[in-house]
Amino acid sequence: MDCPATSIDSGNNFGDTLATWDTARAVLLSLAFVLLATTVLLESFLLPSRRKTRSGAGRSLEQELLTHVVITGGSSGIGLSIARECIERGARVVTLLARNPEKLAAAKKELEALSSAVSGASEGKKQRCAIEVVAVDVSDQPGIVRAARDVCTSQSHPVPTSLLNVAGTSSSAAFVDTDYSEFRRLMDINYMGTAYATRAFLPYMLEDSGGIRPRAIVFTSSQAGQLGIYGYTAYSASKFALRGLAEALHMELAPRNVSVQVVFPPDTDTPGFEIENLDKPAVTRVISETSGLFSPEAVAKALLDSMAAKRPAFGITIGLDGFMLGALTAGMSPCVDGLGALYQIFLAGLFRFVSLFYLWDFRRTVARMLVEEEQKKEKNE
Repeated sequence: MDCPATSIDSGNNFGDTLATWDTARAVLLSLAFVLLATTVLLESFLLPSRRKTRSGAGRSLEQELLTHVVITGGSSGIGLSIARECIERGARVVTLLARNPEKLAAAKKELEALSSAVSGASEGKKQRCAIEVVAVDVSDQPGIVRAARDVCTSQSHPVPTSLLNVAGTSSSAAFVDTDYSEFRRLMDINYMGTAYATRAFLPYMLEDSGGIRPRAIVFTSSQAGQLGIYGYTAYSASKFALRGLAEALHMELAPRNVSVQVVFPPDTDTPGFEIENLDKPAVTRVISETSGLFSPEAVAKALLDSMAAKRPAFGITIGLDGFMLGALTAGMSPCVDGLGALYQIFLAGLFRFVSLFYLWDFRRTVARMLVEEEQKKEKNE
């Protein structure tokens, strides 16, 4: 009498399992359909077509963009690492702009030796890269205009095909401890220097390209240009400003086959970073260490990889935290890549939830460390 009941229960369990699998399959198919429909909509209507790659016979997009690369702030740090990477990838001409003539001379000597080594190792497949240097302060508007004219009208080299704005500086302090002049200084170098250099070089690049050959412009912001951090009131403002400039300029130049991108590096192991750390508030140091410390070589590689893509991402991010910040802060920024659009659409809510835990931890860290500082002051008194 018991066996039939057991058989019926087994049948019901089997039927429930089938129903569960049917439901799961229906959900997966629905999700796949939504993703497919979204991708078709993006690719067919909402995203721009791949940028035109017409260039010299047989030349790749990367080779075209590396014909003549101008790098501001190229004598050290990220800028110098980008120059090295450009030479490794077969750049024909690299021009470095920086303030210090001695550092420029040392950088030129190093890069010329690297160019000879790369050319020799390739057994003639790669020609030697010509290295030019110009001592100029990017925040000096007349000076950068003269430098651009001299570089772009030179008969010995082609007009620049890529402009990489890396020159910048940083400082950190509590807002009330920041000198009034520091707000102006950081804005002059980080924002105005980038705006001046781009304004000076762009007319020559446009005239030479004619909207046919691709050109590239990259701005160097920071993760502190995506997220306001304790101690970076002056610095963050100057880096946030670059994004607004880049978004507006992207809309102007995309139809003319000029890509405009912004790279958002985390803390990067450069000489400038070491100097900044000398008087960085302890709170700022603890919070900024959340994203880790990256090498300038990693930043250079990510920048050039993205710049040479057929659909270059507007925002170039480094690391997992950078990826999350990129999706969180996408806003109304240009989007040209289907995969990037998908993760911004479907992951933004999840990342926003995760970000609340980060912000909670930052608030807790600030409150705790400020209390500790007050206690130390009281003991010293």
